[in-house]
Amino acid sequence: MRTRVSVIIPFYNVADYLPECVDSVLAQTLPGVEAILVDDGSDDGSEALADEYGREYPDRVKVIHQENKGAAVARNAGFDIAEGDYVHFLDSDDRLKKNAMQVLVDEASSKDLDILFFSAEVFSTDPLLSGDVVSHKDEFIIRSDTKVVMGGRESLIKFYETTKNEYPVAAWRRLYNRRFLEECGVRFPDGVIHEDEHFGFFTQYYAKKLEQISEILLERRLRRDSVMYSKKLMDSVLGYKCVYLKLIDFIEQNELSDEDRKLMITHSERHIFHTILFYLEADEEERRECRPVIESYLERAYKYEPFYSKPVQRGMRFFAGELPEDEVKLPAFPFLCYE
Repeated sequence: MRTRVSVIIPFYNVADYLPECVDSVLAQTLPGVEAILVDDGSDDGSEALADEYGREYPDRVKVIHQENKGAAVARNAGFDIAEGDYVHFLDSDDRLKKNAMQVLVDEASSKDLDILFFSAEVFSTDPLLSGDVVSHKDEFIIRSDTKVVMGGRESLIKFYETTKNEYPVAAWRRLYNRRFLEECGVRFPDGVIHEDEHFGFFTQYYAKKLEQISEILLERRLRRDSVMYSKKLMDSVLGYKCVYLKLIDFIEQNELSDEDRKLMITHSERHIFHTILFYLEADEEERRECRPVIESYLERAYKYEPFYSKPVQRGMRFFAGELPEDEVKLPAFPFLCYE
């Protein structure tokens, strides 16, 4: 049978959640959906669970084992063996709605899309996170510009011209055309978290045709031991430093139109914003450890400071020793200055 979609699932020590995730892929109403399970050095039994799925469903489940190298390396490894017309990157504690791939492939194939965005809802089985479920209830719901096909650059410019909110960077919110990913050559950067920041932006930038739909097709789990809740400041700083410098290198090493240069400088601000925000929320020990790393990469950022929003400019002035901390006052989300 022709493989329509390859669902790539990197995992590390998620024995309590992996079966629900994989079962949601195997239950898809669309024929020809394969699951690619990439074990990132697990030792809690989830690696054995993956092997069991591979034995029980040899035509639908592929399993890769690797040393612990991070989700980015695991995603790249899964993509390298994907055979589907389309690719989805699913986190190992999340679940797909049964009709998810049917809806997505029908829409993407009928319009020859490179990328298709869709909505998701959050849930948790942890009573202590009930408040977070409420606060994140609408975070991943798409309400505007649905069913409108546009180019990637056009969509990014429109986003920054009209939206003062968080950029939808996550790979798990998108269905990708595999041929498009192969041709554009964008990969997840190895060895860091926030790898979606690089992958999400550049794949969208290169897309010729993309669209977003409002249908809720994925259930996003909130749990206290996930990367979202347990990440350390240094890990975040190194991740944002990596993706920021990759973006700045691209700006400085390529001949870009004024519009593209403006777009990329605007987008680069979000990495500075989140670095400063996480630093301000950290304890003194973490601050002492991370400050030299932040200061080293801000050296590349100061030439772009005039293009950034006032809150980020204040944060950069704080790191330069020119402003006290109590005058930084960052908003909850990046208020990017695309003007």
